[in-house]
Amino acid sequence: MRVYLTGFMASGKSTVGPEAAARLGQPFLDLDRLIAAHAGRSIPTLFAEDGEEHFRELERDLLRRTAATDDLVVALGGGALVDDENRAFAKEHGLVLYLNAPVDTLVDRVADDDTRRPLLEDDTGTRLPRDEQRTRIEAMLEERRSTYEAAHHTLDADRPVTEVVAQVVEVVSEQAEPA
Repeated sequence: MRVYLTGFMASGKSTVGPEAAARLGQPFLDLDRLIAAHAGRSIPTLFAEDGEEHFRELERDLLRRTAATDDLVVALGGGALVDDENRAFAKEHGLVLYLNAPVDTLVDRVADDDTRRPLLEDDTGTRLPRDEQRTRIEAMLEERRSTYEAAHHTLDADRPVTEVVAQVVEVVSEQAEPA
């Protein structure tokens, strides 16, 4: 079964995904990493040099290519399913699981990692102060709420990774059982 993990940045998609895939005996694909490899540049560089629109075009194209593999766990970028066509595609071609984490958890996670996140930077590429990150995260979550809630299942990602992985495996196993 093809599984698409969606959720806001730092919700745990790229951490939970490989572990869940291993437990399910399926390959794992991080769509953002695939985009960076395909473009030959990091996501922040891609955003800076070509803009978000070009990034979204690559994202759309590479998302569609996932349909070539039946059993696969895919970590999507936080904004991948904002696009109506991408959301419809993912829901039609796989099981979409939303990893839901509260704002405080997301702010803590982005503050504690070294990952460059263009959507949490100012126009010069400088990381926003924590309070501004929180404000931007809250606004983006509000904008994306209906997108995330359109997933087939919502999972609590404000738990230890092993517990979130267990939730993913349980939901996928239940969906894979013959009726």
